[in-house]
Amino acid sequence: METLIATFIVVCISFVGFGVGVLFFGKTASHDACGKVPEIDPEECLSQKAGLCPFEDDSGGLKMQRRARINYPTAQ
Repeated sequence: METLIATFIVVCISFVGFGVGVLFFGKTASHDACGKVPEIDPEECLSQKAGLCPFEDDSGGLKMQRRARINYPTAQ
């Protein structure tokens, strides 16, 4: 029973803490449209920015790795 009371007290303190945080430290509401599409610069290479640059397989290691992987048949 003590555990239930302690849990109830902790949950109440958490809710009060969140409420105080929202009231005093909350940010103002944003009235922008939801789901705004970002503008992408066509001159910028996003895959290169993410580090996904194509490269040549000079040693042949990538080709061997692809041949060595196990492919399980798909259920149809």
